[in-house]
Amino acid sequence: MVKHIVFWKICGAVEERERCIEEFRRKTLSLQAIIPQIKSAVIGANICADSGYHVCIDSVFASREDLEVYIDHPEHLKVREFMDENTYDKTVFDYEF
Repeated sequence: MVKHIVFWKICGAVEERERCIEEFRRKTLSLQAIIPQIKSAVIGANICADSGYHVCIDSVFASREDLEVYIDHPEHLKVREFMDENTYDKTVFDYEF
């Protein structure tokens, strides 16, 4: 199993960040219906949003190969583009368990 966690800092004021998080959550839910390699994916908004990162995705895949399928999937690339347009910093952490 592979855990894939990504943290972002979102551009804009609190209201703009909240809208971005909700749109990201909606887009991620749709990915789960399209990409069967996603075993689970949870979007979390930082409850201390004025410090550190604002939002993260915590997702699980059966293998590194499944993670790669997800990473390269055209629908995931659309969500990545949305996040790239609305964020200014990102950290990715993947590990096997």
